[in-house]
Amino acid sequence: MNNDGRIDAVVTTNDRPAHILRNETASANHWLTLTLTGHRSNRDGIGAEIKLTTAHGSQFVTVTTSGGYLSANDKRAHFGLGSDTVANAIDIRWPSGILQHLDNVKADQFVEVDEPRAAAAPTVKKLP
Repeated sequence: MNNDGRIDAVVTTNDRPAHILRNETASANHWLTLTLTGHRSNRDGIGAEIKLTTAHGSQFVTVTTSGGYLSANDKRAHFGLGSDTVANAIDIRWPSGILQHLDNVKADQFVEVDEPRAAAAPTVKKLP
């Protein structure tokens, strides 16, 4: 909710008020969040498969907003990096079949990634 890199949540139940869970945990760990924008694929990049690799291993995320019955999740792909300050590699398989590779992406930021219009060099934009 406050875009500080720590995941927050809103939880509801039928006929009851919503509960806001704001994560204010102090942490020295790092994170990276990707927002995908499709051009040949769907605009939100739903279904894109992302592999993020750091010095300590790999993580995998499939972009989706589904979460459960009458619920939704953030479409952004969030990765916890622990002590790593950089993602050595990010590989994205877009729903269109295009493969995109990013090298040495710094931690602790929101990054917008545009799907290449063809299987060409990727573009990466930082969000303000």
